[in-house]
Amino acid sequence: MPRVSVIIPSYNRADLLAETLDSLITQTYPDWEARVVDDGSQDNSLELAQKYAAKDNRIRAWLRHGEKKGACVCRNEGLSMAAGEYVIFLDSDDLLSDTCLEHRVARMDRMPGCGYGVDQ
Repeated sequence: MPRVSVIIPSYNRADLLAETLDSLITQTYPDWEARVVDDGSQDNSLELAQKYAAKDNRIRAWLRHGEKKGACVCRNEGLSMAAGEYVIFLDSDDLLSDTCLEHRVARMDRMPGCGYGVDQ
């Protein structure tokens, strides 16, 4: 079971999604999973996420079925399938510094009673 689940809703973001996934792959903290939930993109966002998933088994990509519902519904669907102890929500155009997950996990581990954290 991964310690961190990263949930990424996506809709027509193929031009930016690769950079977001690249910023995950380069993390110094390796114990994570990414759940990319596509909301019925008309571009190749889902195919791009599936290519990343084929190269890195920590990444999962799937199409949310039904009419377009938006990022919140995609986040909730991704969360329902997440296995991590900690959860981070990213948008499909967010980038993480290479040590982001390492620092966040260390901070949360130092504060076991904390249920929610925001990093500046």
